[in-house]
Amino acid sequence: MTTSDKNKEENGQDLQVLDVRGVPMKVGDFVKYINTGTVGYILEIMEDDEGVWAYLDSTELYYKIGFLEITPEIKKAADKRKDLEDEIQEKIRMREEVAGSASTENVEMGGAG
Repeated sequence: MTTSDKNKEENGQDLQVLDVRGVPMKVGDFVKYINTGTVGYILEIMEDDEGVWAYLDSTELYYKIGFLEITPEIKKAADKRKDLEDEIQEKIRMREEVAGSASTENVEMGGAG
């Protein structure tokens, strides 16, 4: 095997890999590690004496291909929390706006008489 072939194989370019269900996987796929539910994008696929491994962006760790499955991309908890915070801030702003306009519209002028 030439150095070029070895580099291609180490980068997963020519290495045919299948997830736990037999679905072909490649660099860039979004996967889940079935033992813990960890998810991430495959940044690298490599093979050594112990098997074929995928390097995930989310943990910066290698996982054995046989324990990964391609899965639909999901929002990470931090992204969900940010969306929720934005939604809450918008509702607070709208409530303050409504309360501010209601307090100026309902002012009645009257005198003692």
